[in-house]
Amino acid sequence: MTVTLAHDAIHANIGHLPPGQAAGYTTGSSAIRWTAGDWKAHPGAVRICQDSGSDHTADVLDVESGAATNAEAAPWFKAAVAAYHAGTRPGQRSPAVYTSASNVTPLVNALGAAGVKSGCGLWVANWNLGEGSAEGDIEHAAGPFPVIGVQYASNAFYDSDVFSRTWLHTVSAKPGPAGPFRHVTASMTSFGALASSRNATMEGFTGRAFRGYTPADWDALEHVNAGAGFIYYTQSP
Repeated sequence: MTVTLAHDAIHANIGHLPPGQAAGYTTGSSAIRWTAGDWKAHPGAVRICQDSGSDHTADVLDVESGAATNAEAAPWFKAAVAAYHAGTRPGQRSPAVYTSASNVTPLVNALGAAGVKSGCGLWVANWNLGEGSAEGDIEHAAGPFPVIGVQYASNAFYDSDVFSRTWLHTVSAKPGPAGPFRHVTASMTSFGALASSRNATMEGFTGRAFRGYTPADWDALEHVNAGAGFIYYTQSP
């Protein structure tokens, strides 16, 4: 199966959540916003930004009455995508927007008008669907704004959902340390071999290779012998 059953709840009702995949809120009033203890008790829970879009590391922006608006979706999405690729919060999912089925077209139109033509996932609330139909919507999702989740029922203390398993498990990673990094060859090595070892073209490799040079590196280079075939340029013959 390509979907995962889940449930979402506000903080005030978190004690009623069934076991398994959960979703909760990173913003909102104290009754809505999950605490650190809530997140610890539900590792891997989907994180929802409930306000106008202040949390750009959340997985989902909540677009509905009392939360964010259609016009606020595109700015949030652009900032959230940047955070996702930067690994600002390791574990962030590819940003998506929650909205009702009746608002999908206006939302997509607003995204497009703001320059977001694709990539934004949709978590659609449609309480007229059963679990089986909701699963089908996920399994057959396609197009520039794929449905990554369906909220198919609203219960007394929590809502019931299905999510794309691929979406749930494709998360941002912790960024590696920033370069540049110093390397010294141990033996005679061609520039082509060095470029190949870094999966780079000659132009790309040589453009970066000397960028991080320190005064000490330039002093060391002064005493390195240029082998036969070394090519260089000057301003005069």
